[in-house]
Amino acid sequence: MAYQEVNITDLQPGSYVVQVLQQTGDVIVKHAGWVRTTQAVDVLRQKGVRVLLIDPDKKLPVKTPPAPVPEAAATANEPPARSLFSTEWPKAEKVLQQTGKAQRQLLDAVRLEKAIDLSLIYEVSAGLSESVARNQDVLLCLTRIAEQSDVLLQHSISCAIYMAAFGRYLGLPPHKVQALITAALLHDIGKTTNSDYLNAADHVAIAASMAALQKTPHLAGEISLWISQHCAYLDGSGSPKISSKQIDKGSRMLAIVNHYENLTSPQPGKQGPLSASRQLLDLTPNQLDAELLQLFIKCIGVYPPGSVVKLSSGRLALVLENNPKKPVQPKVKVFYHSVHQHHIPAKMLDLARQQEEQIEGCVDLKKFGLDVRNYL
Repeated sequence: MAYQEVNITDLQPGSYVVQVLQQTGDVIVKHAGWVRTTQAVDVLRQKGVRVLLIDPDKKLPVKTPPAPVPEAAATANEPPARSLFSTEWPKAEKVLQQTGKAQRQLLDAVRLEKAIDLSLIYEVSAGLSESVARNQDVLLCLTRIAEQSDVLLQHSISCAIYMAAFGRYLGLPPHKVQALITAALLHDIGKTTNSDYLNAADHVAIAASMAALQKTPHLAGEISLWISQHCAYLDGSGSPKISSKQIDKGSRMLAIVNHYENLTSPQPGKQGPLSASRQLLDLTPNQLDAELLQLFIKCIGVYPPGSVVKLSSGRLALVLENNPKKPVQPKVKVFYHSVHQHHIPAKMLDLARQQEEQIEGCVDLKKFGLDVRNYL
């Protein structure tokens, strides 16, 4: 069931609040979680909450007698334990399909100059965030092997997945991660209003995106800020031309994610992840945030899940799991010998635990007449 927008006067105890959409007052309530009692509803009302987004599929029975009044609004749930790759795979595929469907509806709405359904965006943002929390490597792998005919659609979804992993790696609270995912999904929305904007200058594309988003009620100001600044550079160049002190951390994160995806998207002529990381490092510290970029590379790996690499023995392997402590030594699955040009028995290797094999670099599996999706 889709998320529902409700007024504070209609909020029932036992509801799961996804996001606060409208609020007044000095104390800002941002955390997602359960509102278990009538007292908790009163606390939200007293703090100026007016409109909320709830998940009707998550409903708790009202406790009697009522629980003590919480200190603030609903609190975030404990993060789930890491799922096995094989267990998370079908769940992540479903999340990716739902995200693609929602993003297509979003792009169509903007093309037709209709309002954006933010509840739909918040729903897929939450799905991406939850999947990454269970096992980020699965979605990272899926986005590397994705083949979308719509380049803008693929770019926005890939940026959202990278942002979900990045935000969680930095230990940001769930509401902040979901906001960053939303910004990644919406950052190029203006390009869909006119085909000329696909290759337009940054300031033109940003202006188009901001104009489209102005028609959307309840969009958090920080999301608009990140989108408006994601092409700004720390040295004052880029668009808009502002000082580094004015560039928000979320904007810096979105800039890194946007640059990386533009360089590595599964389109003909794009770079491999290692080459892309080196090119981005060359942009620090003048244009991109050096510290955040280093953390981003550690988060997704020098060879992100879904990459096909050639080992020193000549064997080809699919990267399945990143190793944050040793980014150049991920877990891989060997399946083909590039020298003898034949398949070999599939076998998992943890490159951090053996010294016989090292990665020589990424390869394009299509040069061998093979499809990476056959080896998952």
